[in-house]
Amino acid sequence: MKAIEINSLGKMYKLFDKTSDRIADVFDINKFKFWDKSVKYREFWALRDINLEVNKGERIGIIGRNGAGKSTLLKIITGSINPTEGRIKVNGKIQALLQLGTGFHPEFTGLENIRTSLSYNGISKKKALELENEIIEFSELEDYINQPIKYYSAGMYSRLAFAVSTALEPDILIIDEVLGAGDAAFTTKCAERMKKLTRETGATVLFVSHSMDSVLEICDKAILLERGTIVKSGTALEVSKVYNKKIREEEELRIRAKEYKISKKDISTMVSADEYNNIFLFRFCVESEHPKFKHKIYKCRISDGNNIDIELIVGAPMDNDESNYNRILDGNQVMDWSEPKKANRGFFRYYMDKQGVNRHAPFQMAVPKHIDINNLVLEVEAEPDSREKVFVEQWINNEYKRLGEVTSGEFKHQYKFFGDLSQTKKDNDTQNEEVKPIEEAIEEIYVEQDDNNDIKVESVSIAKTYEEMKNDNSIYGSEEIIIEFVDIFDENGKSKRVFTMGEEMTFCLNMKKTGNVERFTVVIDILTKTGKVISQVFCESEDLEIKNIQNKFIIKAKYAPIRLGEDEYMVSIGIFKNCDYTSELENESYCVVDRTVFFNVKQPDNVKKSLGAFAHECQWSYGGNEVIFDAANLRGCDE
Repeated sequence: MKAIEINSLGKMYKLFDKTSDRIADVFDINKFKFWDKSVKYREFWALRDINLEVNKGERIGIIGRNGAGKSTLLKIITGSINPTEGRIKVNGKIQALLQLGTGFHPEFTGLENIRTSLSYNGISKKKALELENEIIEFSELEDYINQPIKYYSAGMYSRLAFAVSTALEPDILIIDEVLGAGDAAFTTKCAERMKKLTRETGATVLFVSHSMDSVLEICDKAILLERGTIVKSGTALEVSKVYNKKIREEEELRIRAKEYKISKKDISTMVSADEYNNIFLFRFCVESEHPKFKHKIYKCRISDGNNIDIELIVGAPMDNDESNYNRILDGNQVMDWSEPKKANRGFFRYYMDKQGVNRHAPFQMAVPKHIDINNLVLEVEAEPDSREKVFVEQWINNEYKRLGEVTSGEFKHQYKFFGDLSQTKKDNDTQNEEVKPIEEAIEEIYVEQDDNNDIKVESVSIAKTYEEMKNDNSIYGSEEIIIEFVDIFDENGKSKRVFTMGEEMTFCLNMKKTGNVERFTVVIDILTKTGKVISQVFCESEDLEIKNIQNKFIIKAKYAPIRLGEDEYMVSIGIFKNCDYTSELENESYCVVDRTVFFNVKQPDNVKKSLGAFAHECQWSYGGNEVIFDAANLRGCDE
């Protein structure tokens, strides 16, 4: 039997630019304004095209970032709000814990609130007396049960609320982040209680949490919400892998952007995401002021064919959310975007004549600052009307520049980004000789070295260059040898910034000799984000039998396996003239790259015990038996 059935469900909110328009809509005054039938609001879809079936007795986890639509979905299921479109059928009595502070009277004691809740839910006096002791015992609040709950901490409140809700034995139990206020031991206790409910009473559980550990502990299935749509459903483990992968990818971009942005003065300062990204503005337009026909726009995507893949699904829920970097700009009677639509191909909007005063259909997309825009391609999926030419343009140097035509008869279109036109002009004015791009130079160095190294370089990232590091005061030394750039690779030769404990990690140090140097010592310091040195390794040129130092050369340092615990790390790398291990003072340096490279280490997804700050190998013995425990070789149950 289905506990919950949802078909093509959507929830739309009307966004008004004027208070008077909002009031007119509430009282339905607009129907009397026969002289003005224009739409006075913009549509904001918090949910769209949600399809979900939940069987009786299942425990479903609902995961997603803030603003993904999780709470909106739960409110529709509980009946707090109505959907705009679609159908929902709920079979059974619902008990919901949607947020702290609801359901209890703050002036009542804990015991009074227990009795009030039981009475409100139709529990007989005899049964209520039995449940009182059970609730108090489970919540572990015996010493505080006669105190007004306005004095309870968030954890105490969540204990009492959960205990009361589960004691009522609902058909459907909905929990939205409330357990996040409790401690780990109580969360485990709650998980066992919910499992018992589903086994003994057939209750259905919907559980919302940002903690994947809690979802895996409590739920057998899960769905992943992104911008108001379900992007993945399956077992809790399957969905958690997809969610964790997305988190790692975002973390990878954040760390790379941080390397690009960071300076010595703000090592410990966390900056907001918009300081890590460049916002690019595009638009669809025609030769005339407004389009004469309707043109379907489905998707806009930015890609470099390797590390970056940014997508905007036009017409999907939240495609106009002002808190998102990737969105359309659809001001009412300002732009020529239609309201969101859906066809067999998916969500879309028309670029059409909406009498927008700006006479175009603009959209914006964010690209991390460390990405070279000269390698980027804008991809558009669209179905333009063949009776009219549609163009896509990019805003650059205070004007729109045409990227190309959205050709009728084709669905997918690609356009090369404009580079920095002002810089190109400057380069052309100041030099006529052909200068090889730094990326090509990097590639050539790696190709030359590849045959004699044990790591095959699959791709080269846009590593921070010497000049960039020099400009933000991250380099010092006499500079007879300089570190041109630094990158970190995994065992497959892929540039990377987020690793899992036990993997291989290789630093590639690209050097250039600028003066007379006979010998040197390389030092790599790995530090926590607070500046504490976790690891410091040394290598002298004699150790590598380097006698004749080339003008350009590469030194690699491999950590295999990574034994660092889960944390965020920064790296300093130095080339010194000598190294005196008996002195605390820093030796005279050729070149030091000071805390400019960053990486993260994660525990394996399904290893839940903390492995500490360092995964040390340990040899156990008993009698004649010996066994080695190595935390760096642990893998989760999915491996």
